Amino acid sequence: MGEWVECTLGEAPVEIIDGDRGKNYPKQTEFADMGHCLFLNAKNVTSTGFVFSELNFIDQNRDDLLRKGKLKRGDLVLTTRGTVGNVAYYDESVAYDHIRINSGMVIIRPVDIDERFNCQLFKSLSKSFEVFATGSAQPQLPIRDLREIPISLPPLEEQRAIAAVLSALDDKTDLLHRQNRTLESLAQALFRHWFIDGAGADWEEKPFQDVLDIAIGRTPPRKESHWFTTDTTDVKWISIKDMGSSGMFVFETAECLTIEAIRQFNIPIIPVDSVILSFKMTVGRVGITSEAMTSNEAIAHFKIGDDTPFVKEYLYFFLKLFRYEELGSTSSIVTSINSQMIKELKIPIPDADVMRRFEETVRSQFGKIRTNQIQIRTLAALRDTLLPKLMSGEVRVRV
Repeated sequence: MGEWVECTLGEAPVEIIDGDRGKNYPKQTEFADMGHCLFLNAKNVTSTGFVFSELNFIDQNRDDLLRKGKLKRGDLVLTTRGTVGNVAYYDESVAYDHIRINSGMVIIRPVDIDERFNCQLFKSLSKSFEVFATGSAQPQLPIRDLREIPISLPPLEEQRAIAAVLSALDDKTDLLHRQNRTLESLAQALFRHWFIDGAGADWEEKPFQDVLDIAIGRTPPRKESHWFTTDTTDVKWISIKDMGSSGMFVFETAECLTIEAIRQFNIPIIPVDSVILSFKMTVGRVGITSEAMTSNEAIAHFKIGDDTPFVKEYLYFFLKLFRYEELGSTSSIVTSINSQMIKELKIPIPDADVMRRFEETVRSQFGKIRTNQIQIRTLAALRDTLLPKLMSGEVRVRV
C-alpha cells in the first residue's frame, strides 16, 4: 500500500466554495414548478445529512445572477455558522437537480479525491471543527481557518477501500431508518382508518386524568452540577432535544441524574414503555421510553394501567396527530401548554374489540421498529470506533 500524505485542508485536492448571502427567498408553496433552484439554509443540513421538510426556492432569473454556491453531484455541504460541522453528501439519491447554499455553509468539491472518502473525511473532523470555530453566541468557522485544519490523506485506491467499509455501515443504517419510517407510516395509516375516519358515533370521550396517571418531570438546580452526570449507570434524564434526536423509542439522553438527585427533588420515574409528550417550547414531540427514565419539566408521561381502556400504541398516535394549536391559543404556533390542559384533554374510547385487534396488528411493527433502533445504535457505535482509526491510518484496509 502507498504512503499517506500529511497536509492541511487548504493543501488537499478539494475546492472550498462559499455560499450566497441572500435572504427572504420565497417558500416552497409559492412555486408549483420544481424546476426552480432550491436555496439551502441551516435547517436543511443536519447531523444526519440533508433534511427537506422546510424549503426555500429562487426563480430562474435570480439563479442566473448568482455566481457562487451552486452544487454539483458528488459535492459535500459543510455548515460553518451556528451549528458548525454538519455534513451532507449531494449524491444521486437527492431529488433536486438545482441547489444553492447560503453563506452559513460551504461546498467541499472533490478534485482529485474519492467522493465518498471525502464525505467520510469531513465526518471525522468534527472535533477539529470545534477547535477552529470562533465565537460563543454564534460559532463560525471561516474558510481561512478551515484551510488550516491538518489531515492525513491516503492514496486514491486506499481512499476507495476505506470509503467502501464506512459507506456499507452508512447504507445499512439508512436502510433501517427508511424501514422504520415505513413501518410507522403503515401503523399510523391504520390508526387513521380505524380511529379517525372510522370512529364510532357511540365512542365516549374521557379526559386523560380519568383514564390514566399523568406525571411531569423535574429539573434539579442547574447551579448544583453534581446532580447531573453522563454516566449511563445513573438514571437517564430526557430533554426535548433528546426526543428530537430519537426515533419512536428513546434510548439515549445527553444527561443522567444521580439516584440522590431523584430522591432529593422527588423526581418521578418514568416506567419502561411509557408514552411521553413535550408540552413546552417545542410542543407535540412524542416518544416511548426504552427503560425506566426521568425527564425535565417540559415533558409529561402517561402511565397506562390494567384498567386503562387503550394501549400505548393507540395513545402514541393520538398524541402525535393531535392539533395542539387548538389548545387555548388562536395562533398556529404554540410554544407552551400547561399540565392542566393535558390532564383535561379528551381522548375517544374505542370499542374494546377494535382496540384489541389494533394492538395485535401493530404490535409487531412497533417491536420491529424498536429492534431496528437497537441495531442502528450498534452500527453507530461500530462506525464511531472505526472512523478515527481508519482516517488516521491506525487501522488499514487491504486494497
